[in-house]
Amino acid sequence: MTREEVIAVFKEADARIAARKAKAIPKPAAVKFEERCAEKPTEAIIRDAALHNEAATERLRQEREQAALIEASNVRARYQAVLDRHWQSMIDAQREQRTFRMVGGFLEGGAGDYSPIERYEQTTYGRGRR
Repeated sequence: MTREEVIAVFKEADARIAARKAKAIPKPAAVKFEERCAEKPTEAIIRDAALHNEAATERLRQEREQAALIEASNVRARYQAVLDRHWQSMIDAQREQRTFRMVGGFLEGGAGDYSPIERYEQTTYGRGRR
């Protein structure tokens, strides 16, 4: 390739890039709005804007309802977890109580001596003997 051919190739590339940049500049919103308004009567423009707003309002309402349902579901799950924890604690306490028997005024039986500290740790922190 000669020097002139290389320069011509670069000029062509520069022209293509300049054409793309010139095409890529968008029109301002006000200009687009004026162009659309010039094509339609005012009543049609108002009706179209109202329909667009109605659709957007409906979509926003549905999104808010879904968010509220998700939040309610999370709250319900937290409450249910608290209830389940207390219910299981009650069942464990009843099971422990059934293992002990009153013999001569003393509690006997079960899995060794009863320790209120172990019982508290087991129900509160989920640790201790089982």
